[in-house]
Amino acid sequence: MSPLQAMERSYTALKAQLREGIHRPGHRLEANRIADELGMSMTPVRDALNRLVGEDLVEATSGDGFHVPRLSEGDLRDLYEWNSAISILAARSARTIPDPEAVYAAMSEDTLADATATCFQLLAESVPNQDLRIAISRASDRLHSFRLIEAQLLEPVIGELEALLDPAQRRQVAIRRYHQIRMRAAPELVRLRSGK
Repeated sequence: MSPLQAMERSYTALKAQLREGIHRPGHRLEANRIADELGMSMTPVRDALNRLVGEDLVEATSGDGFHVPRLSEGDLRDLYEWNSAISILAARSARTIPDPEAVYAAMSEDTLADATATCFQLLAESVPNQDLRIAISRASDRLHSFRLIEAQLLEPVIGELEALLDPAQRRQVAIRRYHQIRMRAAPELVRLRSGK
């Protein structure tokens, strides 16, 4: 396996663990232990961890190594606010309409968190601006572990996700409402994600 393939494999595996919330906030990510678990050398694992730092999925501190980020209530609200802002920008600048079959497939995902991620991905794909697509994808990755626990706190709202993509509706209002509900739930989401 080439060094690039080893780094990509490490990156993909670590990113999946972080998105799925396998490690609690503050958990130390020890490169040597991860390398053993993945059957890799330390170099591609360290490279992957550094790449994930650049995506805000991992924190690095001098002398203390790599950790899963600890988001405060305010940090999580800010992240929802950011996701709302870039999603509204995407809705305003969309050049295509998501294919109804793709929307239906999104609603058929295994979990609500996966369905949500796919809906935001479809929204991102409707805009020509690559930087905006990347920003939505990265925010979605950072929010995924919280989306996994939203169902424990929030009452399901029929049509909530579909409204984010439906050009016949006022998408910007739907996007804002979606995020406001979650910003109000931030204290409980942080508590549950922390395992308290």
